[in-house]
Amino acid sequence: MKDQYNPDNEVKTEPCSSQSNPIKTFRTHNELHKELLLAHKRGLVLNSRSELQQVLERRKRVQSGQEVEGQRRTPLEDVLLRRQQKQFERERQHEEKVQEDAQLMEFLRVRQNLRKIHSAIQNKDANS
Repeated sequence: MKDQYNPDNEVKTEPCSSQSNPIKTFRTHNELHKELLLAHKRGLVLNSRSELQQVLERRKRVQSGQEVEGQRRTPLEDVLLRRQQKQFERERQHEEKVQEDAQLMEFLRVRQNLRKIHSAIQNKDANS
């Protein structure tokens, strides 16, 4: 029963010395501690959560709000969302194809230029 708080017990204060604990020397600290405990028991200290706890709870509320918002979609919104995703996929595939065609055309131009150079060299050698 050492760990339980007993309001009748008071901390005996000694004259302040350089080595003693200054918190134990102040009688007002004990009174403030008693007052806080009583207020907490009555439920008067409602907003005593730490800032970290408040931020985490706010994040949970925002995240659950987003999840609920995602669940509130109507069937029409689901269909429109799927169509939009398909359209984005088609556009991406089209862009990839255009890029591949551009690379292929570059390859064909280089190959054609090499043929012209090769045939010009052969014609020069044949004429010499």
